[in-house]
Amino acid sequence: MATGTDVLTMFCPAGGWIIVENDFNSIICVDERPRCTEAEFEAGFAQVDAFKAEQQTQATAAKATAEAKLKALGLTADDLKALGLGSN
Repeated sequence: MATGTDVLTMFCPAGGWIIVENDFNSIICVDERPRCTEAEFEAGFAQVDAFKAEQQTQATAAKATAEAKLKALGLTADDLKALGLGSN
């Protein structure tokens, strides 16, 4: 689940802000750069969650593809681990 920090990082990746919990009204801007509106901030939670879900889906698909390639080559995850290449 997205946090206010995640949302502000998406909209203002260079920083320049402080936030307490997930409260838009607690945002303190420490420079003069434009900031997101409250509506953008609130919508940002769903956007960050959707982005994270898509990243997870892509990672899962990439892992499945890699495992299929290993199997086609006759290698296992244990083979890769023995070579210092696997994480499991």
